[in-house]
Amino acid sequence: MRSLFLGFILLLFLLPGGELFTQDYPPILADPGQILSWPQSSWRDRRFEVFSWDRYPEILIFDTADFEIQAKLFKRLAFFVEKSGFRGRLAHDHEIAHLHGWNAHNYRAEDLANFFQTARLNDFPLLEEEWELEYILYSAGVLRWDAQRGITAGRGAVLSISREGSHQSLRPRFMAHEVFHGLFFIDQDFRNFSQRRWEALPDYARTFFLGWLNLSAYDITDEYLVVNEFMGHILQFPPANIPWYFGEHLPNQMAAPTAGLRSILPARETRTLEGRPFWPDLAETFAREADAFSLYVTQRWNLQPGRPWR
Repeated sequence: MRSLFLGFILLLFLLPGGELFTQDYPPILADPGQILSWPQSSWRDRRFEVFSWDRYPEILIFDTADFEIQAKLFKRLAFFVEKSGFRGRLAHDHEIAHLHGWNAHNYRAEDLANFFQTARLNDFPLLEEEWELEYILYSAGVLRWDAQRGITAGRGAVLSISREGSHQSLRPRFMAHEVFHGLFFIDQDFRNFSQRRWEALPDYARTFFLGWLNLSAYDITDEYLVVNEFMGHILQFPPANIPWYFGEHLPNQMAAPTAGLRSILPARETRTLEGRPFWPDLAETFAREADAFSLYVTQRWNLQPGRPWR
């Protein structure tokens, strides 16, 4: 009986062409800061390398050679888990080929299990890279196989950044953003804290942030997703950067004529020294949130906003 069961498990990880996954590289334990500068020439696979955070090994971190391979691994997941109009549905390649996914990714074990179980139940034509991802997650314990119910959530999460050339300068920000998402997925107290901070925000600040998420194609009907992104966008920067990001950078994107969202911004608007529109109420509100989150992550994990690594 045991040999039959093991044979069935092996069949689950056949490539569509019948080839069995033979590369079984365990994730490399590393600090996120090490991953940022890890020599690409030392990768075991030229397409990507798989790490696990040395402090929280259940959090896997994929670094990919470029956005193309990252999209093959994670783009459909992004639409299934987070995108407005697609969440909860497996989108075919032709539906999303012309749409942008993300330049960095984060997914909890529960959503990963739902994605792959849905694909198997519906005989959905996933890419070979997606089947390979499933195997890696299963091998690492992020996914589990239950002979009665199929694929279920294990423990942990998967994150991804990329080595795409023009975005090299953004890698530390992306890594910080994704690492805090990973902690959000595995720590209930952190989720509770983030939820309380979200609920205590003034209405105009919540309206603003929801408007920006909607502009970015997030499904804002999913409050778990909304709170997670609220936290991640605050903690991806040191607190000193928050007034610029929330008071100038994001609202100017929303105020652009093509966005058509100026009406949801606060009425009080000033100008920076460079003459750019600036919204002081948003800057002040989110600066307070940055201070609160900074204190929390420092006391709980001895981590720093914008730089959660050694």
